Amino acid sequence: MRLGSVIWLIAFALLLGGLGLPVPENPALVGGGYAIYSGVVETIPGLCLWYLAIICGDIVLFGVARWFFGRPSPSGWLKRWAGKKRFERYQRAFLSWGGWTLFLARFTFGIRAVAYFAAGAASYPWIRFLVVDSVSVAIQVLMFVSIGYYAGERVELAKTASTKIALLLSLAAILTLIFTWVYALFVRRLWNRDI
Repeated sequence: MRLGSVIWLIAFALLLGGLGLPVPENPALVGGGYAIYSGVVETIPGLCLWYLAIICGDIVLFGVARWFFGRPSPSGWLKRWAGKKRFERYQRAFLSWGGWTLFLARFTFGIRAVAYFAAGAASYPWIRFLVVDSVSVAIQVLMFVSIGYYAGERVELAKTASTKIALLLSLAAILTLIFTWVYALFVRRLWNRDI
């Protein structure tokens, strides 16, 4: 394998992960950090290409869901399946809490694609999506590439650290979802008392 192909191989893996395929992005970024440390990849081109690969995959996933569910037939099917009131309540809730959901989903393997697809189905605004996604991807790229870079020869340490960080971020996302669910139950009970 040529040395220049490493940057593209990592970018391709990140693009596939952004499209929703089960390709773990964090280990690829840690490997990218190690490739930068080893001198196989230059820093700025690597960071920029990997950032753009993830962003492009996310935009395609979100855009396809938004386009598909923005059409009358699938949107009507979804409203009939979920119930019109429930679907509208879901859309309002996603507009209120969707930014945090998308931000935390970025760091939780297996949930991100579903959350981004759901955001598209709920017609989450493009600008808000791009802002949240851009910030969360920048944090993810810098954090995991830094782990790979600073671990240098101790790649096993980097793998352990990235796993622990991913577990902590997953725990934070799960706790946020639980808190949101409890809060929604509380609001629903207050709502039902007022009626």
